[in-house]
Amino acid sequence: MELLQALLLGLVQGITEWLPVSSSAHLVITRQLLGIAASAAFDVALHAGTLLAVIAVFWKEFLEMLQAVIRLDFKSHAGKTALLIVLATIPAAVVGVLFNDFFESLFSNLAAVGTALLFTAILLYAASKTSGQKEVGSKQAAVIGIAQAAAIAPGISRSGATIAAGMLAGVDKNKAARFSFLLSVPITLGAALFEIRKASLLELDPLATMAGIAVAAAVGYASIKLLLKLVKESKLQWFAYYCWLVGVACVAWSFA
Repeated sequence: MELLQALLLGLVQGITEWLPVSSSAHLVITRQLLGIAASAAFDVALHAGTLLAVIAVFWKEFLEMLQAVIRLDFKSHAGKTALLIVLATIPAAVVGVLFNDFFESLFSNLAAVGTALLFTAILLYAASKTSGQKEVGSKQAAVIGIAQAAAIAPGISRSGATIAAGMLAGVDKNKAARFSFLLSVPITLGAALFEIRKASLLELDPLATMAGIAVAAAVGYASIKLLLKLVKESKLQWFAYYCWLVGVACVAWSFA
């Protein structure tokens, strides 16, 4: 992979992994537009970059959860959050393992990707009309976990689906967003480890790969901060309009 392509894909990954517009959809679109071949190994590298971003933003929360787990303190807020993250991770882990081949087959189907983006738009718009005040509990975590499982499909935004599901379940918008980001780490790490089985690390250009990781991490950090700000300002519907536009374009393009 050329350096310029790596930088571009890192930029796309960094922006779209955390903003609720589906990184998988945008990587599919970018690769098809520019004729860039898919690379499982490079995708794993990009996910490493975006993982660094979310850990950099929420390192205090992750440290508190780790300390609570080590102490077996599941009555504290950090300990309860760790348990809820485990609960919410289970649906996506099961679906990802059982139906991985099916979902991977959709990556080359622009009509399916576009339809999934339209579904993301509906979720985001509906969520933008809510005003919940609840904390994330076991019921809400289960709903959010099911949404994360659905987001394995290319075109359904993981952050969008999980934040929207939380808000539709009555969770305060800011708490839903923070839980969504914390929830992203185990499933993203698990997916990367699952994908690396079939990835050939020898195919990677070291310079291009490090550049892609760095861009994905830096831009991902900024994207997380931006989304937290926009959620706080109740502007989630902006992303719904964008997903409608791109979704319709993808469906139309698939029939062109």
